[in-house]
Amino acid sequence: MVCFTAANAEYCLPVQAARGVRPVEGLILLPDPNPDVAGMIPGDPPLTVISPLHGDRGHILLIEAGGKTFGLLVDVVTGLRRIDDADIGPPPDGQKNPLVSGTLHSDGRLILVADPLALAGQLCVGQL
Repeated sequence: MVCFTAANAEYCLPVQAARGVRPVEGLILLPDPNPDVAGMIPGDPPLTVISPLHGDRGHILLIEAGGKTFGLLVDVVTGLRRIDDADIGPPPDGQKNPLVSGTLHSDGRLILVADPLALAGQLCVGQL
């Protein structure tokens, strides 16, 4: 799993979905974006960057899921961690969008397992 922080919470997501990390510099804001779309980063093609986790936004985690490649604003990527699927608990109740697919308790800390497919779905929220 790739581990990262956003808005004072710890997260991880499957390493198979991660494509890289880059600093937030160069982010281009979009006029009238869909909810939780922060902007885009130049490239061929340019990549949409989402921000549903509401972190300090120091880095962009590049993700590929659901046939889409996009960026996720995070505070910082903290590293890689081997996690046994049996150690992952159920997702928390009360999510409007199921961005967190599970929870993990490690060394007295709660780590939220982010769902790459649900994050990719944020690219379509609000579209007609």
